[in-house]
Amino acid sequence: MQMQVPKQKVRVKIKTESFIFKGTVYTMVDGRLSDYITSQKDKFIPVTDAEVHPFHDGGKKTKREVVFINVDKIEMMEYL
Repeated sequence: MQMQVPKQKVRVKIKTESFIFKGTVYTMVDGRLSDYITSQKDKFIPVTDAEVHPFHDGGKKTKREVVFINVDKIEMMEYL
């Protein structure tokens, strides 16, 4: 018997020192985004359907199916 924890899709914008990411994270239903970030034991969060906007290389946007972001590198995160 499989048990699944209900999750909700949340569109976010995440800023690090070198990139801005726009994509989807999956949090607990009605959970706070800050609680989701601080609860990550492996220190990386998956962001799906991600747009990656670098601050260098002319800022060329790329699309990725999934990226993993180190939570220690996150400077800002907001809902989209």
